[in-house]
Amino acid sequence: MNYVHIGKRTLNLDSVSYAEAQVWQDEMTVKVYFAGLANNTPLVFTENDAKELWKYLEYVAEKPVA
Repeated sequence: MNYVHIGKRTLNLDSVSYAEAQVWQDEMTVKVYFAGLANNTPLVFTENDAKELWKYLEYVAEKPVA
């Protein structure tokens, strides 16, 4: 299990199937979709939480696998 704490929320990254970032001028939102949900409604992060989460996801994506 790989958990990350962003703002007041804790995400299990193992259950994330897709994340998308949307940037408008100075504002950013990140929508996180989870695997296995019937309606697959995204969890939305805004402002500083979105920037922090996206920075972490980019870091994990570039991290070499050992």
